[in-house]
Amino acid sequence: MRDDVRLVSDLSALATGVVFIVGLVVLGFRLAQIQLVDAAKYLEDGSRQAARRVQTAGPRGRIIARDGTVLADNRASVSIVVSPEGFQRRNWTETVSAISNAIESVASAIETPSPLSANAIARHVRQQLARPLVVWRDVGDEQIARLVERESEFPGFECVETEERTYPEGRLAAHVIGYVGRGETTSAAGEKFNFRDKEMKGRAGLEAFYDGYLRGSPGELSVTVDARGFAVAEETVVEARRGPDLKLTIDPKIQRSVERQLRGEYAACAVIDPRDGAVLALASAPAYDLNLLVPRLTPEMQERYVGNHACRNRACFETYAPGSTFKPVTALAALRAGRSELVEYECTGVFSLAGMRLHCARRWGHGPIDMRHALKESCNTYFCHLGAEIGTNALFAAARDFGLGAKTGLDFPQDSAGVVPSAEFKRRNYNLPWYAGDLAQASIGQGQLLVTPLQMARVAGAIGTGRLVRPHLRADTPVESSPIPFSQRHLAVVREGMRMVVDGGTGKLAGEGVAVPVAGKTGTAEVGRGATRRKNTWFIAYAPAENPTVAVAMVVENGMSGGGTTAPKVGEVLKTIFGEL
Repeated sequence: MRDDVRLVSDLSALATGVVFIVGLVVLGFRLAQIQLVDAAKYLEDGSRQAARRVQTAGPRGRIIARDGTVLADNRASVSIVVSPEGFQRRNWTETVSAISNAIESVASAIETPSPLSANAIARHVRQQLARPLVVWRDVGDEQIARLVERESEFPGFECVETEERTYPEGRLAAHVIGYVGRGETTSAAGEKFNFRDKEMKGRAGLEAFYDGYLRGSPGELSVTVDARGFAVAEETVVEARRGPDLKLTIDPKIQRSVERQLRGEYAACAVIDPRDGAVLALASAPAYDLNLLVPRLTPEMQERYVGNHACRNRACFETYAPGSTFKPVTALAALRAGRSELVEYECTGVFSLAGMRLHCARRWGHGPIDMRHALKESCNTYFCHLGAEIGTNALFAAARDFGLGAKTGLDFPQDSAGVVPSAEFKRRNYNLPWYAGDLAQASIGQGQLLVTPLQMARVAGAIGTGRLVRPHLRADTPVESSPIPFSQRHLAVVREGMRMVVDGGTGKLAGEGVAVPVAGKTGTAEVGRGATRRKNTWFIAYAPAENPTVAVAMVVENGMSGGGTTAPKVGEVLKTIFGEL
Protein backbone atom coordinates (compact mmCIF):
# COMPACT_ATOMS: atom_id res chain seq x y z
CA MET A 1 0.00 0.00 0.00
CA ARG A 2 2.77 2.32 0.97
CA ASP A 3 4.54 1.47 -2.32
CA ASP A 4 1.40 2.38 -4.31
CA VAL A 5 1.14 5.74 -2.62
CA ARG A 6 4.81 6.40 -3.36
CA LEU A 7 4.28 5.46 -7.03
CA VAL A 8 1.31 7.80 -7.40
CA SER A 9 3.31 10.57 -5.80
CA ASP A 10 6.21 10.01 -8.16
CA LEU A 11 3.94 9.98 -11.19
CA SER A 12 2.28 13.20 -10.04
CA ALA A 13 5.64 14.86 -9.59
CA LEU A 14 6.72 13.66 -13.01
CA ALA A 15 3.54 15.02 -14.64
CA THR A 16 4.02 18.35 -12.90
CA GLY A 17 7.58 18.47 -14.11
CA VAL A 18 6.55 17.66 -17.66
CA VAL A 19 3.88 20.40 -17.61
CA PHE A 20 6.40 22.86 -16.21
CA ILE A 21 8.96 21.94 -18.86
CA VAL A 22 6.35 22.20 -21.64
CA GLY A 23 5.30 25.59 -20.29
CA LEU A 24 8.87 26.78 -20.30
CA VAL A 25 9.30 25.53 -23.87
CA VAL A 26 6.10 27.31 -25.03
CA LEU A 27 7.07 30.48 -23.18
CA GLY A 28 10.56 30.35 -24.69
CA PHE A 29 9.12 29.84 -28.15
CA ARG A 30 6.75 32.81 -27.80
CA LEU A 31 9.53 35.01 -26.45
CA ALA A 32 11.73 34.02 -29.36
CA GLN A 33 8.91 34.76 -31.80
CA ILE A 34 8.20 38.15 -30.26
CA GLN A 35 11.83 39.18 -29.90
CA LEU A 36 13.21 37.71 -33.09
CA VAL A 37 10.47 36.95 -35.62
CA ASP A 38 7.94 39.74 -34.85
CA ALA A 39 10.44 42.40 -33.81
CA ALA A 40 10.64 43.93 -37.29
CA LYS A 41 6.84 44.04 -37.54
CA TYR A 42 6.42 45.79 -34.19
CA LEU A 43 9.26 48.17 -35.00
CA GLU A 44 7.56 49.06 -38.30
CA ASP A 45 4.21 49.60 -36.54
CA GLY A 46 5.85 51.79 -33.93
CA SER A 47 7.67 53.82 -36.59
CA ARG A 48 4.44 54.29 -38.49
CA GLN A 49 2.71 55.67 -35.43
CA ALA A 50 5.60 58.08 -34.78
CA ALA A 51 6.10 59.23 -38.42
CA ARG A 52 4.46 62.22 -40.05
CA ARG A 53 4.22 62.68 -43.82
CA VAL A 54 5.18 66.14 -45.08
CA GLN A 55 4.59 67.33 -48.64
CA THR A 56 7.26 69.79 -49.80
CA ALA A 57 6.97 72.33 -52.60
CA GLY A 58 8.52 71.81 -56.01
CA PRO A 59 10.40 74.75 -57.59
CA ARG A 60 8.30 76.71 -60.08
CA GLY A 61 9.09 76.76 -63.81
CA ARG A 62 10.33 79.92 -65.51
CA ILE A 63 8.44 82.17 -67.91
CA ILE A 64 10.52 82.97 -71.00
CA ALA A 65 9.95 85.37 -73.91
CA ARG A 66 10.27 84.28 -77.53
CA ASP A 67 13.92 85.39 -77.74
CA GLY A 68 14.95 83.59 -74.55
CA THR A 69 14.68 86.58 -72.21
CA VAL A 70 13.66 85.31 -68.77
CA LEU A 71 10.61 87.19 -67.53
CA ALA A 72 9.92 85.15 -64.37
CA ASP A 73 12.48 83.08 -62.50
CA ASN A 74 13.31 81.78 -59.03
CA ARG A 75 16.03 83.12 -56.77
CA ALA A 76 17.59 81.89 -53.57
CA SER A 77 15.89 83.34 -50.52
CA VAL A 78 16.85 83.00 -46.85
CA SER A 79 14.26 82.70 -44.10
CA ILE A 80 14.81 82.60 -40.34
CA VAL A 81 12.89 79.72 -38.77
CA VAL A 82 12.46 78.38 -35.25
CA SER A 83 12.00 74.72 -34.35
CA PRO A 84 9.33 74.29 -31.63
CA GLU A 85 10.94 71.14 -30.16
CA GLY A 86 13.65 73.26 -28.52
CA PHE A 87 11.07 75.10 -26.41
CA GLN A 88 9.03 72.30 -24.82
CA ARG A 89 7.45 73.20 -21.50
CA ARG A 90 4.98 71.58 -19.10
CA ASN A 91 1.96 72.75 -21.11
CA TRP A 92 1.16 74.29 -24.46
CA THR A 93 0.61 77.79 -23.08
CA GLU A 94 4.08 77.86 -21.59
CA THR A 95 5.53 76.40 -24.79
CA VAL A 96 3.95 79.16 -26.89
CA SER A 97 5.17 81.77 -24.43
CA ALA A 98 8.72 80.39 -24.57
CA ILE A 99 8.75 80.51 -28.38
CA SER A 100 7.30 84.02 -28.38
CA ASN A 101 9.90 85.29 -25.92
CA ALA A 102 12.70 83.71 -27.93
CA ILE A 103 11.43 85.34 -31.12
CA GLU A 104 11.39 88.74 -29.43
CA SER A 105 14.99 88.23 -28.31
CA VAL A 106 16.08 87.40 -31.85
CA ALA A 107 14.06 90.34 -33.20
CA SER A 108 16.04 92.64 -30.94
CA ALA A 109 19.32 91.06 -32.00
CA ILE A 110 18.72 91.36 -35.74
CA GLU A 111 16.93 94.71 -35.32
CA THR A 112 13.85 93.55 -37.21
CA PRO A 113 10.39 93.44 -35.61
CA SER A 114 8.65 90.10 -35.48
CA PRO A 115 5.82 89.83 -38.02
CA LEU A 116 4.08 87.11 -35.99
CA SER A 117 1.40 87.59 -33.37
CA ALA A 118 1.02 85.36 -30.32
CA ASN A 119 -2.07 83.88 -31.96
CA ALA A 120 -0.08 82.97 -35.07
CA ILE A 121 2.54 81.22 -32.95
CA ALA A 122 -0.13 79.37 -30.96
CA ARG A 123 -1.85 78.30 -34.17
CA HIS A 124 1.40 76.85 -35.52
CA VAL A 125 2.01 74.94 -32.27
CA ARG A 126 -1.52 73.51 -32.37
CA GLN A 127 -1.55 72.62 -36.07
CA GLN A 128 2.05 72.16 -37.27
CA LEU A 129 4.08 71.34 -34.18
CA ALA A 130 6.43 69.01 -36.04
CA ARG A 131 7.40 71.65 -38.63
CA PRO A 132 9.69 74.67 -38.29
CA LEU A 133 7.92 78.01 -37.88
CA VAL A 134 8.96 80.61 -40.48
CA VAL A 135 9.39 83.87 -38.61
CA TRP A 136 11.19 86.16 -41.06
CA ARG A 137 10.97 85.45 -44.77
CA ASP A 138 13.41 86.69 -47.43
CA VAL A 139 15.78 88.38 -44.99
CA GLY A 140 18.80 90.44 -46.02
CA ASP A 141 22.51 89.82 -45.56
CA GLU A 142 22.72 92.21 -42.62
CA GLN A 143 20.04 90.36 -40.66
CA ILE A 144 21.65 87.01 -41.44
CA ALA A 145 25.06 88.26 -40.26
CA ARG A 146 23.63 89.51 -36.96
CA LEU A 147 22.00 86.16 -36.25
CA VAL A 148 25.08 84.15 -37.20
CA GLU A 149 27.27 86.28 -34.91
CA ARG A 150 25.11 85.35 -31.93
CA GLU A 151 23.75 81.97 -32.99
CA SER A 152 24.96 80.31 -29.77
CA GLU A 153 22.59 82.59 -27.85
CA PHE A 154 19.60 81.47 -29.85
CA PRO A 155 19.38 77.68 -30.04
CA GLY A 156 16.44 76.49 -32.09
CA PHE A 157 16.78 79.28 -34.67
CA GLU A 158 18.42 78.78 -38.05
CA CYS A 159 18.63 80.27 -41.53
CA VAL A 160 16.94 78.14 -44.20
CA GLU A 161 17.39 78.71 -47.93
CA THR A 162 14.27 78.43 -50.10
CA GLU A 163 13.18 79.92 -53.43
CA GLU A 164 11.23 83.08 -54.14
CA ARG A 165 9.87 84.36 -57.42
CA THR A 166 11.83 87.08 -59.17
CA TYR A 167 11.06 89.11 -62.26
CA PRO A 168 14.36 90.05 -63.92
CA GLU A 169 12.75 92.62 -66.25
CA GLY A 170 10.79 94.35 -63.48
CA ARG A 171 7.96 96.27 -65.13
CA LEU A 172 8.22 94.66 -68.56
CA ALA A 173 4.92 92.99 -69.44
CA ALA A 174 3.85 93.25 -65.79
CA HIS A 175 0.13 92.87 -66.49
CA VAL A 176 0.81 89.87 -68.73
CA ILE A 177 3.16 87.98 -66.39
CA GLY A 178 1.19 88.54 -63.19
CA TYR A 179 2.46 87.49 -59.77
CA VAL A 180 2.34 84.67 -57.21
CA GLY A 181 1.41 84.18 -53.56
CA ARG A 182 2.07 81.48 -50.98
CA GLY A 183 -0.35 78.63 -50.37
CA GLU A 184 -0.31 75.01 -49.27
CA THR A 185 0.89 72.46 -51.80
CA THR A 186 -1.86 70.55 -53.56
CA SER A 187 -1.72 66.77 -53.23
CA ALA A 188 -3.00 64.20 -55.67
CA ALA A 189 -6.42 62.66 -55.06
CA GLY A 190 -6.25 60.06 -52.31
CA GLU A 191 -2.87 61.23 -51.02
CA LYS A 192 -2.93 62.00 -47.30
CA PHE A 193 -0.26 64.16 -45.68
CA ASN A 194 0.04 65.38 -42.13
CA PHE A 195 1.62 68.65 -43.22
CA ARG A 196 2.02 70.58 -46.46
CA ASP A 197 4.69 73.22 -46.92
CA LYS A 198 3.78 76.52 -48.57
CA GLU A 199 4.46 76.84 -52.29
CA MET A 200 4.25 79.65 -54.84
CA LYS A 201 0.84 79.79 -56.50
CA GLY A 202 -0.22 82.04 -59.36
CA ARG A 203 -2.49 84.90 -58.33
CA ALA A 204 -2.77 86.95 -61.53
CA GLY A 205 -1.80 87.02 -65.19
CA LEU A 206 -0.06 84.07 -66.80
CA GLU A 207 1.24 83.02 -63.40
CA ALA A 208 -2.39 82.25 -62.54
CA PHE A 209 -3.61 80.98 -65.93
CA TYR A 210 -0.74 78.51 -66.28
CA ASP A 211 -0.33 77.85 -62.56
CA GLY A 212 -0.87 74.10 -62.86
CA TYR A 213 1.66 73.91 -65.69
CA LEU A 214 4.37 75.97 -63.98
CA ARG A 215 4.14 74.32 -60.58
CA GLY A 216 6.85 71.83 -59.73
CA SER A 217 6.21 68.26 -58.61
CA PRO A 218 6.05 68.15 -54.81
CA GLY A 219 8.43 66.08 -52.72
CA GLU A 220 7.92 64.20 -49.47
CA LEU A 221 9.63 64.16 -46.06
CA SER A 222 9.12 61.63 -43.28
CA VAL A 223 9.33 63.33 -39.88
CA THR A 224 9.68 61.22 -36.73
CA VAL A 225 7.95 62.73 -33.70
CA ASP A 226 7.96 61.96 -29.98
CA ALA A 227 4.94 61.19 -27.81
CA ARG A 228 3.92 64.87 -27.62
CA GLY A 229 4.29 65.45 -31.38
CA PHE A 230 7.61 67.31 -31.45
CA ALA A 231 9.98 66.45 -34.32
CA VAL A 232 13.03 64.38 -33.45
CA ALA A 233 14.29 63.37 -36.92
CA GLU A 234 13.44 63.62 -40.61
CA GLU A 235 14.45 62.05 -43.90
CA THR A 236 13.68 62.76 -47.57
CA VAL A 237 11.40 60.17 -49.14
CA VAL A 238 10.81 61.86 -52.52
CA GLU A 239 12.80 64.75 -53.97
CA ALA A 240 10.75 67.70 -55.28
CA ARG A 241 11.15 68.43 -58.99
CA ARG A 242 11.14 71.75 -60.86
CA GLY A 243 8.16 72.64 -63.04
CA PRO A 244 8.53 73.10 -66.82
CA ASP A 245 9.35 76.46 -68.38
CA LEU A 246 6.61 78.41 -70.17
CA LYS A 247 7.73 79.87 -73.52
CA LEU A 248 5.79 82.93 -74.68
CA THR A 249 5.12 84.66 -77.98
CA ILE A 250 5.97 88.04 -76.42
CA ASP A 251 8.79 89.82 -78.26
CA PRO A 252 10.72 91.88 -75.66
CA LYS A 253 11.96 94.36 -78.27
CA ILE A 254 8.41 95.16 -79.38
CA GLN A 255 7.08 95.07 -75.80
CA ARG A 256 9.71 97.59 -74.68
CA SER A 257 8.93 99.85 -77.62
CA VAL A 258 5.21 99.79 -76.84
CA GLU A 259 5.76 100.46 -73.15
CA ARG A 260 8.07 103.34 -74.01
CA GLN A 261 5.28 104.94 -76.06
CA LEU A 262 2.71 104.41 -73.29
CA ARG A 263 4.88 105.80 -70.51
CA GLY A 264 3.20 108.61 -68.60
CA GLU A 265 -0.20 107.84 -70.10
CA TYR A 266 -3.32 105.94 -69.17
CA ALA A 267 -3.21 103.73 -72.21
CA ALA A 268 -2.98 100.25 -73.70
CA CYS A 269 -1.70 98.52 -76.80
CA ALA A 270 -1.91 95.08 -78.38
CA VAL A 271 0.39 93.85 -81.16
CA ILE A 272 -0.31 90.49 -82.79
CA ASP A 273 0.84 88.45 -85.75
CA PRO A 274 -2.37 88.29 -87.85
CA ARG A 275 -1.21 85.10 -89.55
CA ASP A 276 -1.18 82.88 -86.48
CA GLY A 277 -2.49 84.95 -83.54
CA ALA A 278 0.82 85.14 -81.67
CA VAL A 279 0.70 88.08 -79.25
CA LEU A 280 3.91 90.01 -79.81
CA ALA A 281 3.19 92.72 -77.23
CA LEU A 282 0.40 93.38 -74.76
CA ALA A 283 0.89 96.45 -72.61
CA SER A 284 -1.07 98.58 -70.21
CA ALA A 285 -0.08 101.82 -68.53
CA PRO A 286 0.49 102.69 -65.78
CA ALA A 287 2.39 99.54 -64.85
CA TYR A 288 4.37 98.49 -61.78
CA ASP A 289 7.49 96.53 -60.88
CA LEU A 290 6.44 92.96 -60.13
CA ASN A 291 9.33 92.56 -57.69
CA LEU A 292 7.53 94.92 -55.32
CA LEU A 293 4.98 92.15 -54.78
CA VAL A 294 7.62 89.63 -53.63
CA PRO A 295 7.74 87.81 -51.26
CA ARG A 296 4.08 88.64 -50.69
CA LEU A 297 1.42 91.11 -51.70
CA THR A 298 0.99 93.44 -48.75
CA PRO A 299 -2.26 95.38 -48.15
CA GLU A 300 -0.37 98.57 -49.01
CA MET A 301 0.77 97.18 -52.36
CA GLN A 302 -2.70 95.79 -53.02
CA GLU A 303 -4.19 99.24 -52.57
CA ARG A 304 -1.44 101.10 -54.40
CA TYR A 305 -1.04 98.87 -57.45
CA VAL A 306 -3.16 95.78 -57.91
CA GLY A 307 -6.45 97.10 -56.60
CA ASN A 308 -5.96 100.58 -58.03
CA HIS A 309 -7.97 101.34 -61.15
CA ALA A 310 -4.95 103.20 -62.49
CA CYS A 311 -3.02 99.94 -62.79
CA ARG A 312 -5.74 97.73 -64.20
CA ASN A 313 -5.20 95.73 -67.36
CA ARG A 314 -6.42 98.01 -70.13
CA ALA A 315 -5.21 95.89 -73.04
CA CYS A 316 -7.67 92.99 -72.83
CA PHE A 317 -9.82 93.69 -69.75
CA GLU A 318 -10.92 97.32 -69.90
CA THR A 319 -13.41 98.19 -72.63
CA TYR A 320 -13.72 101.38 -74.65
CA ALA A 321 -15.89 102.84 -77.38
CA PRO A 322 -13.75 102.25 -80.52
CA GLY A 323 -14.63 105.54 -82.19
CA SER A 324 -13.82 105.79 -85.87
CA THR A 325 -11.64 102.65 -85.83
CA PHE A 326 -15.01 100.87 -86.20
CA LYS A 327 -15.76 102.57 -89.53
CA PRO A 328 -14.01 99.89 -91.63
CA VAL A 329 -16.48 97.38 -90.14
CA THR A 330 -19.40 99.68 -91.04
CA ALA A 331 -18.03 99.96 -94.58
CA LEU A 332 -17.79 96.18 -94.99
CA ALA A 333 -21.28 95.70 -93.58
CA ALA A 334 -22.62 98.18 -96.14
CA LEU A 335 -20.74 96.61 -99.05
CA ARG A 336 -22.08 93.18 -98.09
CA ALA A 337 -25.57 94.67 -97.92
CA GLY A 338 -25.25 95.82 -101.53
CA ARG A 339 -24.14 99.42 -101.17
CA SER A 340 -21.62 100.71 -103.71
CA GLU A 341 -18.32 102.21 -102.65
CA LEU A 342 -18.56 104.62 -105.58
CA VAL A 343 -21.80 106.35 -104.58
CA GLU A 344 -21.02 109.73 -103.08
CA TYR A 345 -22.75 111.27 -100.08
CA GLU A 346 -22.94 115.03 -99.56
CA CYS A 347 -21.24 115.81 -96.22
CA THR A 348 -22.41 119.17 -94.94
CA GLY A 349 -20.60 118.85 -91.61
CA VAL A 350 -23.60 117.59 -89.65
CA PHE A 351 -25.86 114.54 -89.72
CA SER A 352 -29.42 115.11 -88.53
CA LEU A 353 -31.83 112.35 -87.58
CA ALA A 354 -34.99 112.51 -85.45
CA GLY A 355 -33.84 115.66 -83.69
CA MET A 356 -30.28 114.38 -83.14
CA ARG A 357 -27.32 116.17 -84.68
CA LEU A 358 -23.91 114.51 -85.10
CA HIS A 359 -21.05 116.68 -86.27
CA CYS A 360 -18.23 115.72 -88.59
CA ALA A 361 -14.62 116.36 -87.66
CA ARG A 362 -14.57 118.90 -90.48
CA ARG A 363 -17.27 121.27 -89.24
CA TRP A 364 -17.90 122.82 -92.65
CA GLY A 365 -18.20 119.39 -94.25
CA HIS A 366 -16.34 117.35 -96.86
CA GLY A 367 -18.81 117.89 -99.67
CA PRO A 368 -19.45 114.91 -101.98
CA ILE A 369 -17.42 111.94 -100.70
CA ASP A 370 -17.19 108.24 -101.53
CA MET A 371 -16.33 105.31 -99.27
CA ARG A 372 -12.57 105.25 -99.75
CA HIS A 373 -12.20 108.96 -99.14
CA ALA A 374 -14.68 108.81 -96.24
CA LEU A 375 -12.31 106.32 -94.59
CA LYS A 376 -9.31 108.49 -95.42
CA GLU A 377 -10.90 111.63 -93.96
CA SER A 378 -12.90 109.79 -91.26
CA CYS A 379 -16.17 111.44 -92.32
CA ASN A 380 -18.78 110.96 -89.58
CA THR A 381 -21.79 111.98 -91.63
CA TYR A 382 -20.99 109.50 -94.39
CA PHE A 383 -20.89 106.54 -92.00
CA CYS A 384 -23.92 107.69 -89.99
CA HIS A 385 -25.84 107.79 -93.27
CA LEU A 386 -24.45 104.38 -94.27
CA GLY A 387 -25.47 102.80 -90.95
CA ALA A 388 -28.97 104.25 -91.16
CA GLU A 389 -29.33 102.79 -94.65
CA ILE A 390 -28.32 99.21 -93.85
CA GLY A 391 -29.90 98.94 -90.38
CA THR A 392 -28.96 97.56 -87.00
CA ASN A 393 -28.97 93.86 -87.88
CA ALA A 394 -26.59 94.18 -90.83
CA LEU A 395 -24.20 96.43 -88.92
CA PHE A 396 -23.95 94.31 -85.81
CA ALA A 397 -23.79 91.04 -87.72
CA ALA A 398 -20.61 92.38 -89.31
CA ALA A 399 -19.28 93.37 -85.88
CA ARG A 400 -19.81 89.83 -84.62
CA ASP A 401 -18.13 88.41 -87.73
CA PHE A 402 -15.00 90.20 -86.49
CA GLY A 403 -15.33 88.61 -83.05
CA LEU A 404 -16.67 91.71 -81.29
CA GLY A 405 -19.10 91.10 -78.46
CA ALA A 406 -17.32 87.83 -77.57
CA LYS A 407 -14.12 86.85 -75.77
CA THR A 408 -11.10 86.47 -78.01
CA GLY A 409 -10.10 83.09 -76.56
CA LEU A 410 -6.79 84.46 -75.28
CA ASP A 411 -5.01 82.13 -72.85
CA PHE A 412 -5.22 84.66 -70.06
CA PRO A 413 -7.49 85.16 -67.02
CA GLN A 414 -8.77 88.54 -68.21
CA ASP A 415 -10.39 88.49 -71.64
CA SER A 416 -13.37 90.83 -71.87
CA ALA A 417 -16.09 90.25 -74.44
CA GLY A 418 -16.98 93.92 -74.77
CA VAL A 419 -20.46 94.86 -75.96
CA VAL A 420 -22.20 94.73 -79.31
CA PRO A 421 -25.50 96.35 -78.28
CA SER A 422 -29.03 95.63 -79.41
CA ALA A 423 -32.56 96.73 -78.59
CA GLU A 424 -32.87 93.90 -76.10
CA PHE A 425 -29.50 94.80 -74.50
CA LYS A 426 -30.52 98.43 -74.08
CA ARG A 427 -33.91 97.51 -72.64
CA ARG A 428 -32.37 95.03 -70.18
CA ASN A 429 -29.55 97.31 -69.01
CA TYR A 430 -31.05 100.78 -69.30
CA ASN A 431 -34.80 100.16 -69.51
CA LEU A 432 -34.91 102.30 -72.65
CA PRO A 433 -36.00 101.59 -76.23
CA TRP A 434 -33.59 101.42 -79.16
CA TYR A 435 -33.59 104.65 -81.17
CA ALA A 436 -32.41 105.42 -84.67
CA GLY A 437 -29.82 107.68 -83.07
CA ASP A 438 -28.30 104.65 -81.32
CA LEU A 439 -27.64 103.09 -84.71
CA ALA A 440 -26.05 106.30 -86.01
CA GLN A 441 -23.79 106.48 -82.97
CA ALA A 442 -22.78 102.83 -83.31
CA SER A 443 -21.95 103.30 -87.01
CA ILE A 444 -19.10 105.62 -86.00
CA GLY A 445 -18.02 103.53 -83.00
CA GLN A 446 -19.76 105.54 -80.30
CA GLY A 447 -22.67 104.88 -77.93
CA GLN A 448 -22.92 101.53 -76.19
CA LEU A 449 -20.50 99.69 -78.48
CA LEU A 450 -17.49 98.61 -76.38
CA VAL A 451 -14.26 96.82 -77.34
CA THR A 452 -10.80 96.03 -76.00
CA PRO A 453 -7.54 96.99 -77.73
CA LEU A 454 -6.82 93.28 -78.26
CA GLN A 455 -10.15 92.87 -80.07
CA MET A 456 -9.37 95.80 -82.33
CA ALA A 457 -5.92 94.41 -83.14
CA ARG A 458 -7.75 91.27 -84.30
CA VAL A 459 -10.08 93.41 -86.41
CA ALA A 460 -7.16 95.19 -88.07
CA GLY A 461 -5.38 91.90 -88.70
CA ALA A 462 -8.50 90.24 -90.11
CA ILE A 463 -9.06 93.09 -92.58
CA GLY A 464 -5.44 92.78 -93.72
CA THR A 465 -5.39 88.98 -94.11
CA GLY A 466 -9.04 88.02 -94.57
CA ARG A 467 -8.83 85.64 -91.58
CA LEU A 468 -9.77 86.08 -87.94
CA VAL A 469 -7.23 84.45 -85.60
CA ARG A 470 -7.46 83.39 -82.00
CA PRO A 471 -4.74 85.29 -80.09
CA HIS A 472 -2.41 83.34 -77.82
CA LEU A 473 0.51 83.98 -75.49
CA ARG A 474 1.92 80.48 -75.14
CA ALA A 475 4.39 79.80 -77.93
CA ASP A 476 3.41 76.23 -78.76
CA THR A 477 -0.34 76.90 -79.03
CA PRO A 478 -1.91 75.46 -82.20
CA VAL A 479 -3.07 78.08 -84.71
CA GLU A 480 -6.83 78.69 -84.81
CA SER A 481 -8.20 80.92 -87.55
CA SER A 482 -11.23 81.21 -89.78
CA PRO A 483 -12.04 83.28 -92.89
CA ILE A 484 -14.17 86.35 -92.36
CA PRO A 485 -17.36 86.29 -94.48
CA PHE A 486 -16.58 89.21 -96.77
CA SER A 487 -15.61 89.04 -100.43
CA GLN A 488 -12.09 89.84 -101.58
CA ARG A 489 -13.47 92.71 -103.68
CA HIS A 490 -15.10 94.31 -100.64
CA LEU A 491 -12.00 93.79 -98.52
CA ALA A 492 -9.88 95.39 -101.24
CA VAL A 493 -12.03 98.56 -101.06
CA VAL A 494 -11.59 98.90 -97.30
CA ARG A 495 -7.89 98.06 -97.46
CA GLU A 496 -7.38 100.78 -100.02
CA GLY A 497 -9.24 103.27 -97.84
CA MET A 498 -7.12 102.31 -94.80
CA ARG A 499 -3.98 102.67 -96.88
CA MET A 500 -5.12 106.17 -97.84
CA VAL A 501 -5.60 106.98 -94.11
CA VAL A 502 -1.84 106.61 -93.60
CA ASP A 503 -0.86 107.94 -97.02
CA GLY A 504 -1.91 111.56 -96.51
CA GLY A 505 -5.07 111.02 -94.45
CA THR A 506 -5.89 111.42 -90.76
CA GLY A 507 -3.29 108.82 -89.77
CA LYS A 508 -0.35 110.00 -91.85
CA LEU A 509 1.90 110.35 -88.79
CA ALA A 510 1.74 106.57 -88.28
CA GLY A 511 3.53 105.86 -91.52
CA GLU A 512 6.13 108.60 -91.64
CA GLY A 513 9.59 107.05 -91.69
CA VAL A 514 8.39 103.43 -91.44
CA ALA A 515 10.28 101.16 -93.85
CA VAL A 516 7.14 99.34 -95.08
CA PRO A 517 3.71 100.56 -96.28
CA VAL A 518 1.17 100.83 -93.44
CA ALA A 519 -2.63 100.66 -93.52
CA GLY A 520 -4.62 101.97 -90.57
CA LYS A 521 -7.49 103.90 -89.11
CA THR A 522 -7.67 106.71 -86.57
CA GLY A 523 -10.38 107.02 -83.94
CA THR A 524 -11.48 109.55 -81.33
CA ALA A 525 -14.26 108.57 -78.92
CA GLU A 526 -15.82 111.16 -76.64
CA VAL A 527 -16.77 109.85 -73.20
CA GLY A 528 -18.25 111.43 -70.09
CA ARG A 529 -20.24 114.61 -69.79
CA GLY A 530 -19.67 118.10 -68.54
CA ALA A 531 -16.53 118.45 -66.44
CA THR A 532 -15.68 114.75 -66.95
CA ARG A 533 -15.96 114.93 -70.74
CA ARG A 534 -12.79 113.67 -72.41
CA LYS A 535 -11.51 111.90 -75.50
CA ASN A 536 -10.08 108.42 -75.83
CA THR A 537 -7.86 108.41 -78.90
CA TRP A 538 -7.25 105.32 -81.05
CA PHE A 539 -5.19 104.01 -83.89
CA ILE A 540 -5.36 100.56 -85.46
CA ALA A 541 -3.04 99.35 -88.22
CA TYR A 542 -1.58 96.41 -90.06
CA ALA A 543 1.75 96.22 -91.88
CA PRO A 544 3.09 95.68 -94.42
CA ALA A 545 -0.02 96.80 -96.27
CA GLU A 546 0.39 93.78 -98.59
CA ASN A 547 0.73 90.42 -96.81
CA PRO A 548 0.76 91.85 -93.27
CA THR A 549 2.81 90.24 -90.50
CA VAL A 550 1.81 92.64 -87.72
CA ALA A 551 -1.49 94.11 -86.54
CA VAL A 552 -1.68 96.70 -83.78
CA ALA A 553 -4.29 98.62 -81.81
CA MET A 554 -3.52 101.38 -79.33
CA VAL A 555 -5.76 103.56 -77.18
CA VAL A 556 -4.63 106.60 -75.18
CA GLU A 557 -7.08 107.99 -72.65
CA ASN A 558 -7.69 111.73 -72.49
CA GLY A 559 -5.78 112.42 -75.71
CA MET A 560 -6.31 115.11 -78.31
CA SER A 561 -7.06 113.01 -81.40
CA GLY A 562 -6.33 109.63 -82.89
CA GLY A 563 -4.23 111.15 -85.64
CA GLY A 564 -2.32 113.59 -83.44
CA THR A 565 -1.92 111.62 -80.19
CA THR A 566 -1.94 107.92 -80.97
CA ALA A 567 -0.94 107.49 -84.61
CA PRO A 568 2.63 108.78 -84.10
CA LYS A 569 3.07 106.45 -81.13
CA VAL A 570 2.05 103.47 -83.25
CA GLY A 571 4.42 104.73 -85.93
CA GLU A 572 7.34 104.53 -83.49
CA VAL A 573 6.40 100.95 -82.62
CA LEU A 574 6.26 100.04 -86.32
CA LYS A 575 9.72 101.57 -86.83
CA THR A 576 11.02 99.29 -84.08
CA ILE A 577 9.56 96.29 -85.88
CA PHE A 578 10.29 97.12 -89.53
CA GLY A 579 13.03 99.71 -89.34
CA GLU A 580 13.15 103.32 -90.55
CA LEU A 581 13.41 104.71 -94.01
